Amino acid sequence: MSSFIIALMIVAVAIAVALIWKNREDFPEQEIEETPEDVRVSPLLRGINYLLSDKPDRALQEMVQVAKIRSESAEVYMALGEMFRGQGEYGRAVRIHQNILARPDVSSELYFQAYVSLGKDFQAGGLLDRAIKHYAKALAIQTDHLPSLYACLRIREQSHEWDEAEWLVSRLEQVENASYHEHRAYLKAEMSKNALEQGDAPLAESLAIEALKLSPSCTHAHLLRLRQLIAAGEYDQALKQAELFLSQTKPEHHALLPEILMLDSTFYRQSGEAFMLDMWNQYHDVEVGVRWVEQVSKTIGEKEAKALKDKLGLKNLSLRHELRLAALDEVDTNLVQQAKYWRLSMKLFACKQCGVQVHDMRWQCPKCNTWGSMEPLQGSHIFGEEQHVS
Repeated sequence: MSSFIIALMIVAVAIAVALIWKNREDFPEQEIEETPEDVRVSPLLRGINYLLSDKPDRALQEMVQVAKIRSESAEVYMALGEMFRGQGEYGRAVRIHQNILARPDVSSELYFQAYVSLGKDFQAGGLLDRAIKHYAKALAIQTDHLPSLYACLRIREQSHEWDEAEWLVSRLEQVENASYHEHRAYLKAEMSKNALEQGDAPLAESLAIEALKLSPSCTHAHLLRLRQLIAAGEYDQALKQAELFLSQTKPEHHALLPEILMLDSTFYRQSGEAFMLDMWNQYHDVEVGVRWVEQVSKTIGEKEAKALKDKLGLKNLSLRHELRLAALDEVDTNLVQQAKYWRLSMKLFACKQCGVQVHDMRWQCPKCNTWGSMEPLQGSHIFGEEQHVS
């Protein structure tokens, strides 16, 4: 039985209890007798019967009839709005919850619930500005309502509104009396990235430093700071930053370093190449070696990439790594062509929390929304798992 049908059954039972209780309140001294004209319970019973027969659409129609009959019961309308949203009928859910707000006879708690529900309706329908507006009204009533705070945070991050998102994380720290320094560090890093793209180098630098103070293990901030130092020509400081990166971040992210060190050809020739060779001799991380060869092929040439591969002694690799290196070959063979095609569509990173796989590095998982959980896929993952995000 699906979760929607179970939810519908729960709502049906709740409505039935509400009706019985209401009748007891209306007639405390009398016993209720069923009559043919009493149609209040009939649609409810039919709805429950449809649920048991695995016909949720018909059941929903009957629940609508119950709501029409018991039009004074805002709780019934709230339940119907939830069910419509669950069925993807966001417009009907919105109308129901707006009607509740238009009624003068409902409690302040129901007003609050209606605002939260409208936020959910608009968020599910993709109208994020309207969702934020209604969550804000709910938070004006209950400033510590965690579901609304988290929903607003998700929308702000989805819209890349990093300043607002960082404020919400700070608010969650206060409400939950917990530390979200790593989360805030990644948001500061995103702000630094935006400032860098807009040409504001001083602001980008200060934000990256703030991020590293919040969380010294924030890979995103380390790489941004390294990029900034290389761009500024501060090569000695860049090497120190690269050393910090290796010592403070998790080893799974070390394979991201070659791309940054090769952004500036002068820096790479003078210092970056020797640094990478020392790193290889120290760790012998195959993923680092393969990514280094891939980056050399992309920025310098296939001949130099082949020479680097031989220098590193990259042999007897996993099938995944062998295919990635085969895709770099300029020889026009069927295997090379297939490897190149596969390389363009393959998944390179996976979230360690939920397992979703993506092609390009993302600092926030697109499925579970965890920050810093993406890691390069290793040799045994050839064709990927069941969960993919392009």
